[in-house]
Amino acid sequence: MPVGDYFQKYGPIQRRKSQAAHDPDELESPKPAEYSRERFADDPPTGEYAGEYLSARERIQARRTVRRRRTRRGVPLRIFGVLLLVVALLALAVPAAVYASYHDRAFPGISIQGVDISNLERAAISATVQARYGRFVREPVTITFRNQTWAPSLDELGVRFDIEQMTEAAMQVGREGDVLARTERLWQVWNEGLDIAPQLIIDEQQLQQYLVQMSSEVNIPPRDAALSIAYAKIIATPAEPGLQVLIAETRNDIILGLNTLNPQQVALRTRTLEPGINDTVLATAEQQARDLLAAPLVLTHNDQQWVWNAEQIADLLAVEARDGGLHFNVNTDLLEREVERLAVTIDSGSAEPRLRFAAGNLYVVQEGQIGWRVQHPETMEVISQTLTASTATTRTVQIPAERISPQVTPDTLATLGINELLGEGRSSFAGSAAYRITNIKAGAARMDGVLIAPGEEFSFNTQLGEVNERNGFVEGYAVVGNRTKLEWGGGVCQDSTTVFRAAFWAGLPITEWHPHPFYISWYDRFGLGPYGDGAGLDAAIYTGLNDLRFVNDTGKWILMQVDVNEASQVMSVQLYGTDPNNRTVQIEGPYITNEIAAPSTPVYIDDASKPVGYFYQSDMARNGRDITVHRMIAENGVEVRRDTFLTRFKAWPNVFVRGTSTGG
Repeated sequence: MPVGDYFQKYGPIQRRKSQAAHDPDELESPKPAEYSRERFADDPPTGEYAGEYLSARERIQARRTVRRRRTRRGVPLRIFGVLLLVVALLALAVPAAVYASYHDRAFPGISIQGVDISNLERAAISATVQARYGRFVREPVTITFRNQTWAPSLDELGVRFDIEQMTEAAMQVGREGDVLARTERLWQVWNEGLDIAPQLIIDEQQLQQYLVQMSSEVNIPPRDAALSIAYAKIIATPAEPGLQVLIAETRNDIILGLNTLNPQQVALRTRTLEPGINDTVLATAEQQARDLLAAPLVLTHNDQQWVWNAEQIADLLAVEARDGGLHFNVNTDLLEREVERLAVTIDSGSAEPRLRFAAGNLYVVQEGQIGWRVQHPETMEVISQTLTASTATTRTVQIPAERISPQVTPDTLATLGINELLGEGRSSFAGSAAYRITNIKAGAARMDGVLIAPGEEFSFNTQLGEVNERNGFVEGYAVVGNRTKLEWGGGVCQDSTTVFRAAFWAGLPITEWHPHPFYISWYDRFGLGPYGDGAGLDAAIYTGLNDLRFVNDTGKWILMQVDVNEASQVMSVQLYGTDPNNRTVQIEGPYITNEIAAPSTPVYIDDASKPVGYFYQSDMARNGRDITVHRMIAENGVEVRRDTFLTRFKAWPNVFVRGTSTGG
C-alpha cells in the first residue's frame, strides 16, 4: 500500500487539482497494482473506487453503460405487469362464467351419499333425493314381534330428516363466502369431488316414549300361582310367565337401522318374566289346604258344644301370597263375627241383680247370679292357631270365658249413686203387628233393671242374648241387609232405638251405632227427644254383626229401666245414676240433604218356600236422603264434647215377594 508523501502528491485532493488543469485523456494517476485498468475492463467499479481509480472519461463511460443496462431491465417488468393483469382478469372472468353457466344447477363433482347430482337443477336434485330416500321417509322402520307389526313414521320416532335441506345444502356448495373462498371451494370440489352426508337428527327421548307406549300392547305381567277356598272347595290357579319389552335394546337396534337411511325391519327385543310363586309352591299349598279341611273344629264351653264343618272353616280361611309362598291366615273380621255369635250364646249378660228405681228408692227385683263372659281376644287367638294347624283328627277348642260374680248386693245399694234421671228415650210402635209387639216386649225384658258399672262399655247384643224361642222371641219381618225379610226377633230394633236415645240424651259416649239403611217412618215419633219428632236418631242391630255400644263415663253405677206401654203403644227407657258436673245435652239439626227419589221400578223376589200364588209386599218405596244431627254436651255450662250422627237413607223401591213352590 502507498505510504508517506504518496498521498500528498497523488492523493484525491491533489488529483482533482491536476485534472482541472490538464486534459482528462492525458491525466494519469499512479495506482496500485491491484487496481489496474485491466481489472476493471469488464466490470467498471462503482462507489468510491469509481471516483478514485478511473479517469474522467472512464467515469463518464461507466455511467452511460449503467444507464443503458438499467433501461434494458425495465422492459420485462412491464411485460410481467401486463401478464399479471391478464391473469387477474381471467381469475375474475372464469369463475363468473362458471357461475353464470351453473346458475341454478349443482356444480360438477357433487354427490349425495354416492348419488351423483352434478349439473342437476334444483328440482331435479330434489326429485333424485326423493327417489333415493322416499321409501325410507315413508317406512323408515318396521318393528316386528311374533305376528304383530308396527310401522311408525319418522315423526312418531322423533326423527328429523329433511330432503329439501339436503337439496339446499347441495346448491350452496361453492356459493358461500367471498369470491376467493368460493373459487377455492369450487376448485377443490372440481378436483376432489364432494359427497354430502344426509343429516339425521334423532330425539332419543321421544323414541323411548314411543317404545314405552307400544310396549303396553306386548308386556304381560307374570301371573303367580294362586289358591282360593270357597264352599269347602280348593281352587288352584297355575302360574304363568310374563313378558317384558327391552326398551333400551330395541331403541339401539332402531337407531342402527335408521342410520342406514334405508327401510329396515327390527325385531322387538323381549325377555321372559318368571312368576314369583311357581307351580311347585302351589302344589305344596294345595295339599296343605286339603289337610286343613280334612277334620272339623269342635268348640266347647262347659256342657255346650259347637261343631264347625269344612265349609265353615273354608269361609274363615284366607290364602295370602307372601315372600314367594302361599300362606294360610284366618280372616279376622269374619272370625270376630263368629266369636260375637258365640258370645251371645255364652255370655250371661249382667251378673248383677236387677233393680227398680221408684219414688227415690232402689229395690232388688231379681237377685244376681254367676255368669260367664267370653274373652274375645283369647278366643280369636286360640281358634286362629287351631284352624291353621293341619291335622287328620278332630280339633277341639275350649272357649276362653271369664266367670263373673255379682258385685252388688242389697247391702251396697246405697253406695251405687243411683238417685236421679240422666236421660230418657222414647219411641212409638203404634200400628205394629202382634209378632212385632211380642219381640219388643221380649227385648225390653232383657234390658229392664240392668246395672252398668262405672267405666263399663254396655253391649246391646250381649245383654240381649240369643234371639230365639227360648228367650221369648218369635219370627217376624226385620230389615236384614238390603231387604225386609222374615227373621227371628223382627221388631227388636225398636228396643235398640229406644235404648240408643236414652244414652244419647244422657250424654254418654256412643262407641258403636248403626242407623237403618232406609227410612222407616214410625221411628220419627219422639225421634228428637225434647225437641219433638224427627228422623235421624234410630239404631239398627243384628246379632253378630251390628251392635249398639256406649260407655258409662259418669263415675257411678247406671240403672237401665224399661217400660212398654201397650195401651199407648209407647216404649220408654230411663237411665238413672248421678249427673256428672251438671251435664246438659243440646242438638243442632236435623239437616236433610241429598234427597233422592224412590226408584219407580218395583223389585220382585221369588221365594221357593212359599207356594205359587203367594204375593206379599215386603217393602214400600221410600226416598233416599242424608240426615245430620250434631250433639253438644256441656258440663257446668262449658261445652266438653261435640258429636255428629250421620244417617244415609238409601232410595228404596217397592219390593214384592212371590211364591214359587208347587208343593212337589
